[in-house]
Amino acid sequence: PQGALQFALMLANSDGGSLVEYNTVTDIFMQRNCLQEATAFLLDVLKNNRPEEGMLQTRLLEMNLVHAPQVADAILNNKIFSHYDRAKISQLCEKAGLYQRALEHYTELADIKRCLVHTQMLQPEWLVAYFGTLRAEYALECLKELLTQKSNLRIVVEVATKYSDQLTPAALIALFESFNSQEGLYYYLGAIVNFSQDPLVHNKYIMAAARVQDIKEVERVTRESSFYDPVLIKDFLKELKLPDPRPLINVCDRHNMVDELTHYLYSNNMKQFIEFY
Repeated sequence: PQGALQFALMLANSDGGSLVEYNTVTDIFMQRNCLQEATAFLLDVLKNNRPEEGMLQTRLLEMNLVHAPQVADAILNNKIFSHYDRAKISQLCEKAGLYQRALEHYTELADIKRCLVHTQMLQPEWLVAYFGTLRAEYALECLKELLTQKSNLRIVVEVATKYSDQLTPAALIALFESFNSQEGLYYYLGAIVNFSQDPLVHNKYIMAAARVQDIKEVERVTRESSFYDPVLIKDFLKELKLPDPRPLINVCDRHNMVDELTHYLYSNNMKQFIEFY
């Protein structure tokens, strides 16, 4: 087979132009199950990436996706061809389990969502970067799809944090809330709260931190932040009845609600905190 390959390349690269038809040579190799030689031949003769050779580029990728997916993966990774049938190759990539390559080719949301759920087969760094190529409405739909599996929470939080401005905190908060994911809200908002002046971000972060029992953060933000809604947070903390009322003390002390605070502490047998306050 190696001798046949060298002979075929010599004929194809003749000074006066190719003396063989590329498809015919490929047929001969494939009829004898010589995929490696057929691949080597086509890689050589198609190296100039001409538009008129799109069908041969497709054939080269197709036969490797069916019989040697890792070779096809390497060819696609090198980005040497650009005229093949992208729709056909994207489907073959998905069928071969090359979900990253499929996602690089798919443009329809349903196709993207179908491949994206195979997160265990995708590099996290690549996946986060991939979300930056999607328009906002597609990205949000894909994050929603990922959140159906709790194991994807970390990657969803990472994407939400990185693209928070483009996807908007309001939309991302609504997304996490639609899954009742207090943990997701806590980690996402915790990553942006110190750089945000959005009252929604501060309000929701205080609430999420309280619900995941990070009272130290609730105390810090109620003490340091100037952007939360004091009445909303005061009512929330009163209803939650935290065993440590220092966050509530922060809110009431900073926003002139001392009488209401005193009444609450007396009513809930927290007199020691009145003395402390």
